Amino acid sequence: MERGGPFYMPVETSKLAATYSFHMSNRYRALARRVIAACVLVLVPRFMSAQQSAARPHAIAMRAASPIIVDGRLDDAAWSGATPITRFTQQRPNEGAPASVRTEVRILYDDDALYVGARMYDPLGGRGVTSRLARRDDDPQSDELWVSIDAYHDRLHQAEFDVNPAGWRGDSYDGDASWDPVWEAASKVDSLGWTTELRIPFSQLRFNPDSAQTWGLELVRVVQRTQEHDLWAFFRQNQTGGPSFFGDLTGLRIATAPDKLELLPYVVGEAKDLGTGDPASPFYHPRQGTFRAGGDLQYLLTSNFTLSATVNPDFGQVEVDPAVVNLSAFETFFPEKRPFFVEGSNVFSFGQPGCNINCGYGLDMFYSRRIGRTPEGASIASDSGSFTDVPDNTTILGAGKITGHTSNGFTVGMIDAVTGRATADVETSDGRRIDVPVEPLTNDFVGRVTRQTSDGNLVVGAMLTSADRDITTPDLADLLPRTANVGGFDVQRYWDQHNWQAYAAIASSRVAGDSGAILRLQESPARYFQRPDRAAHSGLFSEAFHPGATSLTGYGAIARVAKQGGNWVGDVNGASVSPGFETNDLGFQQKADWQWINGSFGRQFTTPTHWYRTFTAMLGSERYWNFEGDETQKDVTTVIQGQTLNYWTVLLVGEHVFAGVDDRETRGGPVAGRPSVDAFVANVSTDPRLPLQFSTNINLSRMGDGAFENSLSLTATIHPAPNVNVSLGPAFDRNVATDQYVTTVQDPTATAFGGNRYVFSHIDQREISMTARANVTFTPSLSLDVFVQPLIASGNYRDFEEFAAPRAVRKLVYGRDVGTVAAAADSSSYTIDPDGSGPAPAFTLQNPNFNFRSLRGTGVLRWEWRPGSTAYLVWTQTRSDAVPLGDLELQRDERALFRAPADNIFLLKISYWIGR
Repeated sequence: MERGGPFYMPVETSKLAATYSFHMSNRYRALARRVIAACVLVLVPRFMSAQQSAARPHAIAMRAASPIIVDGRLDDAAWSGATPITRFTQQRPNEGAPASVRTEVRILYDDDALYVGARMYDPLGGRGVTSRLARRDDDPQSDELWVSIDAYHDRLHQAEFDVNPAGWRGDSYDGDASWDPVWEAASKVDSLGWTTELRIPFSQLRFNPDSAQTWGLELVRVVQRTQEHDLWAFFRQNQTGGPSFFGDLTGLRIATAPDKLELLPYVVGEAKDLGTGDPASPFYHPRQGTFRAGGDLQYLLTSNFTLSATVNPDFGQVEVDPAVVNLSAFETFFPEKRPFFVEGSNVFSFGQPGCNINCGYGLDMFYSRRIGRTPEGASIASDSGSFTDVPDNTTILGAGKITGHTSNGFTVGMIDAVTGRATADVETSDGRRIDVPVEPLTNDFVGRVTRQTSDGNLVVGAMLTSADRDITTPDLADLLPRTANVGGFDVQRYWDQHNWQAYAAIASSRVAGDSGAILRLQESPARYFQRPDRAAHSGLFSEAFHPGATSLTGYGAIARVAKQGGNWVGDVNGASVSPGFETNDLGFQQKADWQWINGSFGRQFTTPTHWYRTFTAMLGSERYWNFEGDETQKDVTTVIQGQTLNYWTVLLVGEHVFAGVDDRETRGGPVAGRPSVDAFVANVSTDPRLPLQFSTNINLSRMGDGAFENSLSLTATIHPAPNVNVSLGPAFDRNVATDQYVTTVQDPTATAFGGNRYVFSHIDQREISMTARANVTFTPSLSLDVFVQPLIASGNYRDFEEFAAPRAVRKLVYGRDVGTVAAAADSSSYTIDPDGSGPAPAFTLQNPNFNFRSLRGTGVLRWEWRPGSTAYLVWTQTRSDAVPLGDLELQRDERALFRAPADNIFLLKISYWIGR
């Protein structure tokens, strides 16, 4: 399904909450004005006093009387002076019961660091401990201890440090696992169970500049063989959990500020062996070698504000994006993987409150992959000569980031990045060499500020993004806006221990530039202002088609009211995004001109019975319409999710989408009809405790016009050894559609469609792929990861057709219902006369059938050779080809794939952390 389709519903499970959640997507749809008003009413003071704080557990950190050696043995004399934390409560499997196994946790500190020492007793001794090695932040599926710290004590943020008996470490900040602080841990397994020691430097935490500190704290022990989760600060599975439930840690006296400066310089050597390319091109260099250097800097402006900077950043060790076949008009979303931008990215979240079912679009103002992207002007270079050499990415000359919190509740995040001019080398038809600008010098800025009050239960904020380009050529001026600014405000309110949430956000955008660039935005798939049946609009914001315009303005609003904790849960959501709203210069936006309302309710059962361990059932519905009043989607969805007594998890989804209209189907033409859809999704995962696990996903959909889609994926994960993890995931998808867009042909006789014929066809699209991953962790600091994805796809176009009338579902097939169609002798093209002997001119289509084959793979050997300092050895291979066949024959296509020329890239990167 396309992103934002009816089944874009990934279920996110919070590790700390240890319960299922139906907040299913980080990109959400927006709200009509009356729902925004309803949300604002919820924020009045009479609701603000509703929260009743539960009694919180309390622990005291003691100053270490002597040095501590982090070896996992707990035999240092200093530990005897610490009071153990021993009172833990089961969240699973017997919710609310005392822990069935004893746990003792002690907390000490010195001038530089916080120390956590823990003994996890097991009735079976060392034999009962599940111990596996995994790469940092990967799930080891073993016994674990989670230590979560809310150092600001604002009941909103948390730094999590996880360890297991094999010495594995995991860490995250507010769920962001890309955060990799420099800290130490060691564990030992013995006859009583296992022990662990953690050393967390104060320099890796951010806290208020008070000498006497009170922090929020949560401790969780996981017993893998029984799936027992024991919590120090207890909350139920049907509650939201998180920092609002943390206990208090007192006794800390931090007299000196942490070290202020950390440096991470790096050097990289890279060799390329390129099998692709045109040997006739003067720019074809099959073997290349480069060397470069750069570095990152972190400077503590205060104990709670950090300046991060990067010079000539390198992202060579990042895993390649998966291959996709996208036949839609919309851009494919790929997640950010570059460490500098991923770390701390949650600070810049705006306009994405979440929802329970069918979360689609939102006010996504910052998509960091816009910075350093592939040059937008590649087509300018192609039109300028016979051979071109276009850079893969624009160069980030420098980037800086400031993040932090203040003692009076402000959270601030700012990013400023400068990307250099990019030029393509071009050889013209007469043999001249020229440089063609394909991307201008650009400054990108993102700023976000929030203010937390009422013990973290009220958060108000603002966000601003700005892209400024120094455009010096007419071709780039016709392609890109010169400036793009988006600003917004949001407010979030929690009450009743976060069981209830209200959120509202509003933003406006203004993009300015030459008329050609603004015309491109007006005619883009996000809005299609040129639709011939679109009514004229006027007002404060851009809503009308204006070819001479030099700016585009718009607004977006989104709101939510939700009961997200307790046995009964539900929400009401909505949005309004005007036709001229545009965020794509620094955000990710597929569509403007839409309004949306969504609601759901359901029941959670978290007490085990003879039938299940947990069970949730939900019902939801939504409606979309555009600013013309056209209803573009209406659906009803049922979701059932649960865990069986043998620890299998099951997710079942059923949905009916009512017939309606689609204002994007003809890609700039009149509104077309859309048939109804019935769909079913099933996802089943087996017991995670076993060395061999399976998960499967089945997606079946049937359209009212006879089209259908069937997809099946199966993933097998095996642990052949405690330090080895292998997963294989074959997948197959078949999509038989009756409305695949082919092209638009000018025809003055097609008066009903504004002088154009919008040509569609039936398509039988098939795709088979395999995603394979292997991880070998030799030690907690040395690991090897391998990723391979072969993909074969085909598309067979037949029955070229056009809609019978605007807003109709029925189509007329050329050569059967209307006109004639004749294929060339070699089937390379089709000549279509749309009305036979009538006045409409004939036109020719190239055969659009395709077979696409792709193989992408990466191997990464990662060695943390000293704390914070890492060496990467990376090998990446990509190969692909495409032929106009249209039929998928596995053996033939597989042989062709491995005969396709390959690009091999070898990279060695070494970084050195300077800090303490």
